Amino acid sequence: MRYIFIFFLFLSSTNIFATSLSELTAHAKQPQLIQETIDAKELALASKNLAETETAPLIYHQSLSHNRGRDTSGFEYEVSFSKVFKLGNVLALEKRENSLKNRAYLLEQQKEIFRYNAYLGQRYHNYCLDQSYLDGFRVRVDNFTKLYTKKKQAYHEDEISKTELLQLDLEKQQLESRLRSLLSKQHNAKAHIFDLTTLDSSETLLCSDIYPIVRMMILSDNSATLTQEAYDKRIESTQVGLKRYSQKIESLEVGMGYIKELGRDIYTIALSVPLDFSTRKSEYKRASLLHQSSVLTLQNEQKTQQRNREILRLQKRLKQSFLAIESQKTMIYNYTSSLLPLIKKSYEYGESSVIEYLLSEQKLYQLKEKLLEKKRGYFKTLFKLYSMIETKEIL
Repeated sequence: MRYIFIFFLFLSSTNIFATSLSELTAHAKQPQLIQETIDAKELALASKNLAETETAPLIYHQSLSHNRGRDTSGFEYEVSFSKVFKLGNVLALEKRENSLKNRAYLLEQQKEIFRYNAYLGQRYHNYCLDQSYLDGFRVRVDNFTKLYTKKKQAYHEDEISKTELLQLDLEKQQLESRLRSLLSKQHNAKAHIFDLTTLDSSETLLCSDIYPIVRMMILSDNSATLTQEAYDKRIESTQVGLKRYSQKIESLEVGMGYIKELGRDIYTIALSVPLDFSTRKSEYKRASLLHQSSVLTLQNEQKTQQRNREILRLQKRLKQSFLAIESQKTMIYNYTSSLLPLIKKSYEYGESSVIEYLLSEQKLYQLKEKLLEKKRGYFKTLFKLYSMIETKEIL
């Protein structure tokens, strides 16, 4: 009883320290680099926005001249300062417009993180599927090795021929070679997965958290995607731009100066007002923003329709994969529960040849390989679907 308790304690502790898919995603290298790049771009764009919307500098003007008259002569000079002031909330609107455009750009950059997480999720599921298949294959090798040991003893007792023993020995070698190949493949697959993260590759993968194979994925219609959020920001930026170019007078220039002339001092105060209504620049700007808004709306509708068609196509493919998997599982069940036991029993009673027995085992192996490939195809479609819907709850 004590040994059984220790055994289960070992299993539970092994499971505790196994690495889950969510942990792999949280420690993935590439998304961290992508996010750091996005954060750096955000700071750069914010600084650029501040620079472009900063107030105009104070202008200093100085001149020196020499005046020579009939009665008097001497130097005259002038010193003045001027500055352009934006009226109302023009600067705030410009800053808001640029900020919305920048935010839309940064949102679209995050799509790469979703695509990478989908790739990592697919690799993880492939590994877990292969591991399950490998565990079953290892059991098959062990069972065949036991059978071979019995048949080898039977050969020494002259119960079977040397030809039959050699055929069994050849099959045993092929199975062991295949097992070594599968183990090597799994080792490389695991190493590749951990190379994509900052985690220690000596850890094991949990594999109990893989997604279930279901007939249909139920998607939320109101889930906002990054594409939609970016579109909303761009539309909002055009609305802000329309407000910015709706003002009749945008700025004015104020100046003051001192003029030293021969025999007198002159102090000046100047005011310059650009008469924006005398030009159609703002009108053209507003027209451009209206056309831009229409273009954005049409492009968004086109992308949404393409996305919805692709999602529908992937959902149909997912359903087809599910049905193919169920059909393959039924085929394997029927084979293992009816035909295979009869062939085994017939071979054990000497009613069929070793070739027939080996072919029956090979047939089961081929059926399971096809099931593995169908499951791989299912998860390939599934994670492509997750990448398309840009869900933040992918893992």
